Amino acid sequence: MAKIIVIFGSTSTGKTDLALNLAKKFNGELVSCDSRQVYKKLDIGTGKLPGKQVNTEKGNGFWWLDGVKVWMYDVVNFRQQYTVYDYVKDADQVIENILSREKLPIIVGGTGLYLKALLEGLPNLDIPVDQKLRKQLNNLTLEQLQQRLQKLDKKKWEGLNKSDRQNPRRLIRAIEITSTSSTSEESLRATVRGDFETLKIGLTAPRDTLYKRIDERVISRINQGMITEAESLHKHGLSFRRMRQLGLEYGILADFLEGRITSKGDLIKIMQGKIHGYARRQITWFKKEKDVYWFDIIGKDYLARIENLVAKWYDNS
Repeated sequence: MAKIIVIFGSTSTGKTDLALNLAKKFNGELVSCDSRQVYKKLDIGTGKLPGKQVNTEKGNGFWWLDGVKVWMYDVVNFRQQYTVYDYVKDADQVIENILSREKLPIIVGGTGLYLKALLEGLPNLDIPVDQKLRKQLNNLTLEQLQQRLQKLDKKKWEGLNKSDRQNPRRLIRAIEITSTSSTSEESLRATVRGDFETLKIGLTAPRDTLYKRIDERVISRINQGMITEAESLHKHGLSFRRMRQLGLEYGILADFLEGRITSKGDLIKIMQGKIHGYARRQITWFKKEKDVYWFDIIGKDYLARIENLVAKWYDNS
């Protein structure tokens, strides 16, 4: 049975650094599982570069980082909507390609929904995007979207959590699914689910350590030119509205560029606080994963222990 490694955890826990190290030792290639790293030119704000300095070269739909291929970077233009359905289809082909060359796929995940869809499949993934309907829905206010979904399917509305009810993008997708008469009960088949032996490695850290790493990373990205990147993206057609749809860093950068945030100091503080909240949500999500080998990144020799785990698992045929 073919083997796959999955590395996940909250932002700033060093997932990519670990994955690169394992790829070099076990003849692997990385598959990014991130909802925004798929977009071209969204580099600094999405954290495509690892925490340590590496040699970088961009390919077509992948990057080279220190001589290791990282797939699912730069897949589509930032103006396009790229769904979890699109991700599963494309990532599935990438994984098959890696295996066909007798290499080890290493999935590096920060977006919990995408990872779940890839590993397990999700209901309704096979319902395609309805561009005509979306064009109509994009003109509605948040309140109008809420009312429309409640009218269409009260049960689906009641099943949404507080965050989803305030998220226009998720409301639009819920309306889209509900409005599709050919709704299928079948999940999109996730190749990883049944055909592979999967080793799950989870990275964690105490909250104070995690927050400190997040804060330092935000400042590092600012110094790398994240603001300049956002200015250039806007100049080349990335609207402020689209920036906010992309969420987190880019939504905050849109506020800064429009003058709603008036100083770089406030920008940094707001971004750090928002990413703290995002990390907490990631922790909550990934706690639900089963059969995970968890490693605290401040633990003694945790990297060596992970390498030993992978070596035993990989050699055991």
